[in-house]
Amino acid sequence: MIKKLTSTLLFFSVFQMCNASGANNDLAEIVVVGSMSDVSTVPGSGVAIDLEQLERFDYIDLHQVLSSVPGVYVREEDGYGLRPNIGIRGAVAERSQKITIMEDGILITPAPYSAPAAYYVPNISRMQAVEVLKGPSAIRHGPHTVGGAVNLVTADVRPSRFAEIDVSYGSDAFYQLQGIYSDQFEDTDFSLDFATLGTDGFKSLDGGGGTGFVKNEVNLKVQREFNGKRDHLLSIKAGWADEDADETYLGLSDEDFETNPVRRYRASQLAKFKSDHTTLHLIHGVQWNNALRINTKAYWHRFNREWNKLDGFIEGPTLQSVLANPELFVSQYQLIKGERNSTETDADTLDVTNNDRSFTSSGVQVTAHYEFETGALDHQLSSGLRYHFDEVDREHRLAGYLMADGIMNLDGKIRDPKVFNHAETEAWSLFVEDEIMIGSLTINLGGRLEEIQGELENKLAVLETNNDQDSMTLGAGAHWQVTDSIGLLVGAYEGFSPAAPGSGAEPEETTNYEYGARYDGGLGRLEIIGFFSDYGNLLGRCRVSDAGCNPGQEFNGGSVEIAGAELTGSRSFAVNEGLALEVSLVYTYTESAFQESFFSQFSQWGLVRKGDGLPYLPAHRGQLQVGLVADRWRVWTSVNAQSQMREEAGKGDVDLGLHADRFTTVDVSGVWVIDDHWEAQFRVKNVLDESAVVSHRPYGARPNRTRSVMGSIKYIF
Repeated sequence: MIKKLTSTLLFFSVFQMCNASGANNDLAEIVVVGSMSDVSTVPGSGVAIDLEQLERFDYIDLHQVLSSVPGVYVREEDGYGLRPNIGIRGAVAERSQKITIMEDGILITPAPYSAPAAYYVPNISRMQAVEVLKGPSAIRHGPHTVGGAVNLVTADVRPSRFAEIDVSYGSDAFYQLQGIYSDQFEDTDFSLDFATLGTDGFKSLDGGGGTGFVKNEVNLKVQREFNGKRDHLLSIKAGWADEDADETYLGLSDEDFETNPVRRYRASQLAKFKSDHTTLHLIHGVQWNNALRINTKAYWHRFNREWNKLDGFIEGPTLQSVLANPELFVSQYQLIKGERNSTETDADTLDVTNNDRSFTSSGVQVTAHYEFETGALDHQLSSGLRYHFDEVDREHRLAGYLMADGIMNLDGKIRDPKVFNHAETEAWSLFVEDEIMIGSLTINLGGRLEEIQGELENKLAVLETNNDQDSMTLGAGAHWQVTDSIGLLVGAYEGFSPAAPGSGAEPEETTNYEYGARYDGGLGRLEIIGFFSDYGNLLGRCRVSDAGCNPGQEFNGGSVEIAGAELTGSRSFAVNEGLALEVSLVYTYTESAFQESFFSQFSQWGLVRKGDGLPYLPAHRGQLQVGLVADRWRVWTSVNAQSQMREEAGKGDVDLGLHADRFTTVDVSGVWVIDDHWEAQFRVKNVLDESAVVSHRPYGARPNRTRSVMGSIKYIF
């Protein structure tokens, strides 16, 4: 059914492209939320972070940007956000695999169906906005709808000549050079942007060696409006990016962390992550008539990555066991630190695996928006059809290394690969959503249908497995504008996250509720929202860093309940003429409980008793920002705080089990607008230089980023 509908609408879309005419930028449909004024009346919760907010601290880390969003949880890993771990309203943050991440409304992670772990996200520095959508409206942006969606919005193409260059330098030899040039050629607008950034890293490798990264990115966007009977817009975007990082999963024992949190053991000396990413987007929009607008997006992405890293020992205990109990595994602990030499046995041979993966994703999506009236009701009907295909090839090649005088040497033995497989998914999806307005009441009714066919070919076992997954989810939300400044909202929707190709597990399904109130008036802006998520079937996915399971293997955790509250407030005070004090506060409270007792091979769950809380879900998380804003200068301070969080299922005192530390970090930023062309910025991250264990996974205690000082200068031509 979906295939036939999609084929029909795609044909119609191609037909109307051939009758091209004139347009405006709204036809590109690169946003999913809109401005904060739009968010205030949405029958569901969402946040729009605009360019001014992004430039306050000029973060390069998506984790830090999303810290200003309630209901969002992040788990740091490398201190720079190279591989983000983001969750929304209880959806697991592990590699952001349970949320839908988009660029300009297009799925952007390497293989969102076949391998949803987000080992790639676009460079946040080139975005003009970041949008987070939660609640009933999130079901239109699948496949992962259990928590919500994040959309990264790239800069618009300017219709006239514009150029800007921005240079930054700071601690740990951090540098960033980025620029953009826009112009018009006849009736065609185009923009070219580039960025290169890197650092020596804030960690220190025993014996010397790199712990930083280098990233490069180039993007070209070409856009043309056509004059004629109807308004048309055609946009083409092509991009390329690469990364070379000396990054490892290896952390520290708790005792070594207390002594020197930025230390790296000698066993991580061969760590290297290399990747390249290619993007091609084609967007076409047409205003068919006053009531009907149609948008078509075709996309293709290619992502290649190799991660050479320590995985443990050829034979013997796991790295997690050694670093959690170094007194019980003295021999292995000394090898990791390079304090003794290996014997030529598998028990003394370090396992260094090159995780080589190639991803491809492509698809076509068509959306239609139709406005009409039925009596006193105003309708904005939206419908979307998408065909998507993605695939991943995995080849994890094992090599053995012997430690000799602190140097790792290849043992020369030929060993079989750990993983050698191919997975692919073909998915057809349909959503229908009607936003109905009657006076001060807005009602949103929607549904989503997914038809997913997955295939996994295990080339080591010479085995093929297939699985089909069909899902139909519904959602409803309402917003009542009680007065000009006060609004009430309520909503309920069904969430869905598919299992991987060839998986024997069932997909993740939830029923989610939200309810709250908004105030937007002379006293500022305040929003209080409560949420409740009832997971009928929690899904856990094994990564290469998890012990006791095979990479890609999936596990079901049964019923789980998650509840919480989100608070957002902001206000501006006039200090005197030309000077304002701006204050904003974000806070999230969350609690969770497994509803069943069971034992799982999945290391993050293990032995679960009814009532145990979920791992990596802090009870308290918040941010306070205070700024002084004048015509030519502005100074901002941001205070981020998070309570302890479990790293394994449990209840009671968090201190009694494996856990990440509570922390409070302070960032400061100052901007001076010198004139119409020059702008300078000074930034200090983690002013108090607080060190905290942000995670014990994958292997051992890992720190947040240390204090760093940066300066930048921007020139607008």
